[in-house]
Amino acid sequence: MKANVPSDEFIGSAAAGTHHHASLQQFLDAKGVDTTRYEPVGAGFSGGGDAFSGFIICKDNQRSTEERDHLIKLYFEEKMAQEEFFSLFKRFEVVVISKHGVYDIAETNGELVIEKEEDET
Repeated sequence: MKANVPSDEFIGSAAAGTHHHASLQQFLDAKGVDTTRYEPVGAGFSGGGDAFSGFIICKDNQRSTEERDHLIKLYFEEKMAQEEFFSLFKRFEVVVISKHGVYDIAETNGELVIEKEEDET
């Protein structure tokens, strides 16, 4: 599965770790989702500005075959808020980089922190 947006000038990757006391399955169980049919295998989000839409990627065990898993993006009528989505994870990192270069997304050569300038009034 690959992310796709209109005029995607950037490409990237993501990694996440969950809390030991929480899981995607527990989250869906609490929402009343039949997790024997909709088996959570991932998560994602889209948005920009103030817009945010989180979803859970599930394997539909009724529509999957031995040859191919049938994956769906599971949304909720009441949209999953940004805070609720990120509370499912202990850590979540997304990295994007210009697709018009020859950069390796996994390699940087260091970090730089720009200090906040003090107000001179």
